Amino acid sequence: MKKQIAVGLFLMATLVVGSSFSPALAKRWTVTQRIDKLSAEVKEGRKANELTDKQVEILNKDITDVQAKITTMKEKNAGQLSIPDTRKVHQMLNDISIKNLRMRLENVYFEK
Repeated sequence: MKKQIAVGLFLMATLVVGSSFSPALAKRWTVTQRIDKLSAEVKEGRKANELTDKQVEILNKDITDVQAKITTMKEKNAGQLSIPDTRKVHQMLNDISIKNLRMRLENVYFEK
């Protein structure tokens, strides 16, 4: 009986704590903030010798391409990014971020 009460209290506490952390409270990054952070991560990766010069060049080119696409998207929408365009940009930045992490991990753990 005591075990059932303890399990019940634990589950209730878990629900209370879990419900207090809402995704709505998570930090929302702007496109510009993400680009700046991603650029800093690439520089940091080179500085820590986790990325080669060629990989840094590739990642920086990808970031520059995204910035060019943003400019094009803004020109089509009176200087603002539309919501669908913002989603596309965030997806592109996600892809670059994953690529960055994959390259760094491959260089650290799977050196040739």
